[in-house]
Order: sequence, then structure tokens, then C-alpha cells
Amino acid sequence: MLTNSDPLASNQPSITIIIDDFSSGRRLDAFLAGLYPQLSRSLLAKTIRAGGAILDDRPTKPSTEVKSGQTLIFFPPKLEDSLEPNSEIPLDILYSDDHLLAINKPVGLVVHPGAGVTGPTLAAALLAAEPSLASIGSPMRPGLVHRLDKDTTGVMVVAKSAMALDFLVAAFANRQVKKYYLAFVTGNPPDCGRIDLPIGRHPTKRHKMKAGLSNGKPAVTIFRVLKRFQATGLALVSLTLLTGRTHQARVHLASIGSPVLADGLYGRKTNSLSQSHPSLDKLLTRQFLHARRLCVPHPDGRSLVFRAPWPHDFRALLEELIKIESMS
Repeated sequence: MLTNSDPLASNQPSITIIIDDFSSGRRLDAFLAGLYPQLSRSLLAKTIRAGGAILDDRPTKPSTEVKSGQTLIFFPPKLEDSLEPNSEIPLDILYSDDHLLAINKPVGLVVHPGAGVTGPTLAAALLAAEPSLASIGSPMRPGLVHRLDKDTTGVMVVAKSAMALDFLVAAFANRQVKKYYLAFVTGNPPDCGRIDLPIGRHPTKRHKMKAGLSNGKPAVTIFRVLKRFQATGLALVSLTLLTGRTHQARVHLASIGSPVLADGLYGRKTNSLSQSHPSLDKLLTRQFLHARRLCVPHPDGRSLVFRAPWPHDFRALLEELIKIESMS
């Protein structure tokens, strides 16, 4: 719930965002919903109507279409909720200082609580490791400024101060964060390419996203094949995500006929692959997508680069694929 009906009068902390080319033409409430997925559209609209969004020095409406180059000052509403810390979930910390934390997210861990989410979450583990995060951002998403899917591994950055939270949210919104992934894929992708297809909610399967929708959000992914495995028809690719849409890498790769290996939502069944190469069967337990590297601006002006080592199952799969190639 909104705890301050007048954010301007209450001196509520604000965040400043420069609207980029990708977001130009979108409704203000839809644009903010992309930045704050934990906030409902109705709450965002209420906040905007209460004066919580100043566009080029003027209060505005939820339906206003934002334009490239405009300056938005937004006063995020505070939510009342609680999250129980969980100290039993180990954290692989890559970096930590007074303002931010970088972690290597393991496979199988949901980032934050949400509809239909049960069991342990990264948010609960973070709160146990860093109790001060309880006052940073949403209580259910302490310090979180982005997320990875449950079965995607790799680098995530977390804000440890209110100033860092606003700074990082703006950095992600203004495309100042560089995101690099690795994936094993099926199919026969080109050696390299650029996928520039908007992504939106699937019109009939609401748990999925879909590329190429006219009302989707702009999304751009650059890919390059690092190694092909002819015997199995698989490939290892590197990905650069220029935007940060839900399921972006998975949806974009599927759109060119090369979905992430063992992706149960957007990919192909692996039965035939396991039958022809039984040694792979025990390895194909999750979608093979890994956030390898994240380049992040620091509030103090530095540029930081965080790298997550290859997960054990990635290495095991690579070794097995090389072995199969050598025997074919």
C-alpha cells in the first residue's frame, strides 16, 4: 500500500531517469511497470496521479506517452510487507562494498517471492546475510534491481544503500549496464547476428512471453557462435543483451529456431537427443543459460566488471560434448 499520498510534500526519495530511444512512445505507467515489476499498474497509476511522477518539470498522467530525451523524476511508493530471512541458503558473493553486492546466483533458486512462488528465495538469503537490506527498496525484494529466472545461473548485482538502489535502477533503465550471457542451444544458428524483435506477454499463454508482437517492448540481443558440436547438433553461443525484457534471451533465441537447450518453456524436448546420446540424459536437467559477465557503473564513478565462473553442469556438458565429438 502507498504510505504517503503526497510524495512531493513528504520529501520521499526520488529517482531521476532519462527516457531512452527504446522506451519512447510508451505510456508512462507501462514504462514504470517495466522498471518496478513488484508494483501493480494500479498502484503506479495512483502514485502518478498523486504527483509522484514529474516529467520535464511538470506533473503528468499515467497515460502520457514518454519521449526520448525527457527527464522523469519518480517517487517510488513504499510497500508494507515482510520477508523472513533464510540463513540456510548459501550465497556465492563475488564482490561487496558499502553500496553494492555482486553474487553468483545458483540454479534452481527463485530470486524473490511472488504469485505462485513457494520455497526458498534469493531475497530471503540476502536478508539473512545483510539485515540492513530490509530498509532498501521493497521489503519483499530487498536491494534487488534486476532478476534472473529460477534455472538461470550467474551474476546479479544488489544495492546495499538507498542511494545505490536509485543509482542502479537508473543505470539499468538508461542502458548503462552491460549484460553478457552464455548458452547452449539447439538448431543451427548463424555464426553471428542481431535479434531486434519486441517482446510482450503471449496473447493466449500468459505464463510465456512472445517475440515480434506489435505491442511488445523493444528488445535487442546480439549473439555469436563460439563452438559448434556437429555430432549432437548443439552450439555454444555468447549473448549480449542490450535490453532487459522478461525471458529475453530465451525468447529471442527461440525466435530464430535455436532455443536454449533443455528450456522446457520455449525449447524442444530432449528425448531424441538423450536416446541417441544416453550419456547426456543425466546432464539435461535445466535450461543452459548463464549470466557470465555484468559491467556496472558504481555510484562513486568507477566501472566494475563482475564475472561468474562456469557452473558445474555447464562444464560437465561441455566436456561430454567434446568427448562425443571426438568419438564421432
